[in-house]
Amino acid sequence: MRGFKSAQSKASETWSCKVLTLPSYLLEDIFNRLEIASAIAIASCACRSFREAGRRVQSIRLICLSKYHEIARAGVTSNPPSTLTLKDGKGESSASGAEASKGVTQFVSSDDESGDERIFVVFREVVVGFLQKKPNLVQLRIEIEAELQSHPVPETERTRTDFWLSDPQHLKRWVPSVRSTLKHLCIVDYGQQAIVRRTTILAVLSQNCKLLMTLDLRNMFIDSTGLEDMPSVVSFTLRCVKVTGDTLQHINAHMRNLKTLALLGVFGVTHGNLDFPHMKVLCLGLSTVAREVSMHLPSLVKLQLKMLCPERLTVTASDLKFMAFNLDIREISKVEFKDLRKLQELLYGASSFETLLKIVAANPNLEKLFLDIPCMALGEDGKWLGVLKGIPITLPSFKQLLMCERLEVLNVGPGLWHSMEENLGQLSTVEKWPPFKRLTLHMIPQNLDICVAILRILLKPGLVALKICVHTHSLISYETIVSAVKEIVSHFGQDFRFESQPWTKSLDFSCFSF
Repeated sequence: MRGFKSAQSKASETWSCKVLTLPSYLLEDIFNRLEIASAIAIASCACRSFREAGRRVQSIRLICLSKYHEIARAGVTSNPPSTLTLKDGKGESSASGAEASKGVTQFVSSDDESGDERIFVVFREVVVGFLQKKPNLVQLRIEIEAELQSHPVPETERTRTDFWLSDPQHLKRWVPSVRSTLKHLCIVDYGQQAIVRRTTILAVLSQNCKLLMTLDLRNMFIDSTGLEDMPSVVSFTLRCVKVTGDTLQHINAHMRNLKTLALLGVFGVTHGNLDFPHMKVLCLGLSTVAREVSMHLPSLVKLQLKMLCPERLTVTASDLKFMAFNLDIREISKVEFKDLRKLQELLYGASSFETLLKIVAANPNLEKLFLDIPCMALGEDGKWLGVLKGIPITLPSFKQLLMCERLEVLNVGPGLWHSMEENLGQLSTVEKWPPFKRLTLHMIPQNLDICVAILRILLKPGLVALKICVHTHSLISYETIVSAVKEIVSHFGQDFRFESQPWTKSLDFSCFSF
């Protein structure tokens, strides 16, 4: 046994020596793959070569953990310290040893009355200290972890700045240290409550990070005042943010080389004129009603409109091939598509099919089509809550879809399926169907007999592929529906393909390019 342990020890020493003598380029590759700041901190403690590889790391992800944040808040808000000292195991300096292995910077607060010391962390200090020693940083993600995102900020603490990642003064402490190398940045601030604090983050970044190519900002209130030219930015994402009304204009003026722009859950836009010459992908998700939004995007290939409809919306995109249209057009709104004649795929989910027919008439070469009515209410967990009131439960004019002679795929959403159940008599009068060969049906079936009747209408002999998606909270079981479908298609040819699956939250768009 003693000999075995000795051999094992020698093998371990030999392995350690080999690891410690790895070429620098290989060590750097390993550290870049670690990515998480705590893992980089742990590895950097091993030896000098590891420490140097950690210093030269190019990709880092810093995560504010809920437990550290709550300890810090309790330490500052419940019992404000009379002294605050950054400390490690050896003295006053940056974190090392065991605390470095946790990715944590220690702060010790002393109470004059009790003399007790309590250790807590201030995440923003960790960010500043960590990034100031990374001269080669190219890719950075700083975020509040998901568990902490759901915690509301108490009203009494909303004026504090110790945990707001988008606070301008905090940004100015670390951004200059990465200005000459940083190309990709994502910052996820502290939940939706972060939108109560205005930040000039775009001004800070545009003044410092001229090499920045991709930028992703979430959960903050962005004031675009002071934004300077950012010619290297090709991809910009805003998610769950509030902005000042003219932000679209500022983006259009100072990010001229954008190829991808995604605005998801964005509040506050009042107007915008977008005319990016190189833009390929645009996702416009405005959560407040703008007065006017116009687009003249000659290179645009993909467009997603999922928002509250502006009073006036104009889209000019001569090369557009893929479009998702989820827009409730109000009576006072005017929506106009110009020079839109190359569409190949259309995902259409709106309460009116009037715009659908205009799009189809101008694009008879459509190959793939998704149709839905946004009338089915689902909870956050995907549970079906019922049918929304006030939304017209109508059918599109399938006769006008006949002009789409190249239509290969038809994908039906759960709202349209419900409309088919409600309008079975009208559906039965359709004499000729568009020439689709692949059919996907998303359903929350209410009546088995009606369901079978619709299936017999839709499942025509020319069909080569069928996919049935049955909601997990349907009144009719998944197994019952699948059994009924199998009976209907039992006489179809051997080349016919049938798939089925339950669904809860996500619809199946696998055959589309989005």
